[in-house]
Amino acid sequence: MNPSYRIEFQPHLVEEAVLRAVAGHPDASLFWGERDRLYECADNDHREPAFQNFNQSWFNRLGLGKPLQQVFAFWPILMDSTSRCVLIKARSKKNIGAELYIVPDESGLNERELRTIAIQVTPELLSHSQQLLNFLRHELLHIVDMLDPDFGYEPNFPNADAGPAHDSFLQVRYGVLWDIIIDGRLFQRGWLPQSARERHFDIFKRTFAGPEEKVETAFGYFFDDNSHTHRELVEFARHPHEWLAGSTVSDSSKGRCALCHFPTFHLINPSELEARLVAKIQAHHPVWNPSQSICRQCMDLYEAREQHNPLTDPHQAGAE
Repeated sequence: MNPSYRIEFQPHLVEEAVLRAVAGHPDASLFWGERDRLYECADNDHREPAFQNFNQSWFNRLGLGKPLQQVFAFWPILMDSTSRCVLIKARSKKNIGAELYIVPDESGLNERELRTIAIQVTPELLSHSQQLLNFLRHELLHIVDMLDPDFGYEPNFPNADAGPAHDSFLQVRYGVLWDIIIDGRLFQRGWLPQSARERHFDIFKRTFAGPEEKVETAFGYFFDDNSHTHRELVEFARHPHEWLAGSTVSDSSKGRCALCHFPTFHLINPSELEARLVAKIQAHHPVWNPSQSICRQCMDLYEAREQHNPLTDPHQAGAE
């Protein structure tokens, strides 16, 4: 680890993680004895910093920071291309994740100094080393791609003439592909079970419909091949029919979805949809005529998001 690199843990996150990790630990009685003595030795003005030092000491003693150190050691670009990493407490499991923040270049700092990695985790996750390691490998490999000039990441996707619904589906499809190439690399290193490949293939089939043989080939290309670029993922997400149908696209495609405007191999007649789903689609797309067919991906997305949260508009959610 680079001694000049700054890794900062939110004190409250450290405290809660230590309390969880020490439960049932062989040194638990020693921990509680030392902690109780702090109330006796520290006055009110010095109590908070004393507890922070105590919690940090036990955090290190319990090895709760080792998973992060392992990931940074495996991918040096994380430290070479950013100046610090900040870990803060996530409000819920839905909020966990990692982001790369770049401050505006107005201070004369170099590119590395402008970049910060921010990671949101729950105390529970931070207290379980193997789960944390698996999480960090997946999340920080996204950051590795964003920092890697060979991947060529661009934060802004090309806008489509078909409107915001089409743009949103591009982001969703891109997110599916990005997760596939992330876990594909982790799988090749033996860090994920066989079920990971099966799970991603199932998601890929639901997201990119097409002839079975070509869907399998396309999925294998992304999951099993370690070298891909941002541009390649965007192009596939924008024009999957060109990859999956090739020269027979005009014969294989059944038309365009009235919602996302992507070519599709399976158009669904609105008469096949439940009334509640039709009403939900109309609420988000007032100009949609219920006589217009939609693709299976749009139907699946609305159904999935409704089951998760009836108030959520699927087209407002970006790729994770």
